[in-house]
Amino acid sequence: MKIKPLFILILTVGILWGCETPDPLIRDARLALQTFDYEASLAAAEQALEEDSTNALAYYYKATALGSIAEDLQPPSDRLPYYEDMYESYQNAKRFGSQMDRVPSEIDNIDDIITSIWATEHNSGAEMMTEDSLRQVTDNPDQVARDHFVNAITVQPDSSISYVVLASIQYQLGDVEEATRTYETAMSKMDEPVFEDYEFMISLYFVQNRYDEARDLSLEAMERYPDEPTFVQFLADSYLETGETEEAINLIRTLIEDDPNNPQFYFVLGTQLYRSAEVHLNEASNNYQRIYQMQDQMAQLSSSEQEDLQQQIDAIRAEAEEAEREGNELAELAVEEIKSSIELNPQDDNAYNVLGIIYQNKAAALFDKRNNTRDNELAREYDEQAREELTQSMEYYERAAELDPNNTNYWQSLFQVYTTLGMDEEAEEAMNRAGLD
Repeated sequence: MKIKPLFILILTVGILWGCETPDPLIRDARLALQTFDYEASLAAAEQALEEDSTNALAYYYKATALGSIAEDLQPPSDRLPYYEDMYESYQNAKRFGSQMDRVPSEIDNIDDIITSIWATEHNSGAEMMTEDSLRQVTDNPDQVARDHFVNAITVQPDSSISYVVLASIQYQLGDVEEATRTYETAMSKMDEPVFEDYEFMISLYFVQNRYDEARDLSLEAMERYPDEPTFVQFLADSYLETGETEEAINLIRTLIEDDPNNPQFYFVLGTQLYRSAEVHLNEASNNYQRIYQMQDQMAQLSSSEQEDLQQQIDAIRAEAEEAEREGNELAELAVEEIKSSIELNPQDDNAYNVLGIIYQNKAAALFDKRNNTRDNELAREYDEQAREELTQSMEYYERAAELDPNNTNYWQSLFQVYTTLGMDEEAEEAMNRAGLD
């Protein structure tokens, strides 16, 4: 029989105490453990506890027998109740052992045994997640991995790394609420959460529309990472999601006042302004589409009905034009802020990419207006304006791709723009660079 590391620990302890235990039940529990008769060891330890519920060694051998039984059980989920009882018994062994005149040497070995079992469960879970050959022969490998990590945190509740991985698996399995609770526990056990911890935790809050928690954690993260724009963006997003657009924009403007040379603050402000712009521009686009559909109904109506419908169309057009005006103004402000960011950091490919998106969306809005008008001359004007905006978009995308030529998203955007502008050779090259061929 191959002896596991845990058994080596058990045997070592047994030898140390072989001649020092007058209690016959404890002696029986120890000997049964040494001969791998775990059920007999457990029975002897439990009988000893019936006689003395403060017997530290009885708790020790009960826990060790439970752990030994659990390690051989399949599936891993069957081990959980044994590990729960084991952990509680080991804690009792420590508590009552510390009250004895002479602390049994077994007590000193408890942490090593716990660590050994924790490592087995944690590593088994990691192997199930990463080894393809193992996953292929296992039903529901993600669930099995999850069970291993649940076992790991039960055995060693202070191990933040097991909570982190468990939360990731729970999220993959679609249990977002459980993943959130698990990651909250993980962060509470960390000496100092790092950037990725804050980012993942805040993202989980956003997925569940828990904007207050996202806001609070974003503020905490900003204190720890004052130069990192991600958390400024998260904080601003939390305001936007609760309809506090002005608060979001004012927040970032205040940060700019405090640190006017930080390009990321201008970038975040620009993106927030454009998000607000999109709300207005989408409203305008929807209204123009409504007008086009209402105009289709004109020929089927009487004169009086046509007059009534025309009044409705005029009112909707006024709303659309106002929304478009407000959206365009905000979009221009967004462009100015992002350009300020680029002045401070000319190598920021993402800033150029956002400018490309803004101008591409402006072009798309003009194409929509072209498609929703029956005035041919006006349609040509919209088409020309749209192509001008699209050319601007192209230039920014090209700069982004120049700075980061391996980013396929930039090339996909360029492929769309080149195709719309009829630049066939450039479109083919962009298609190849984007991996779309």
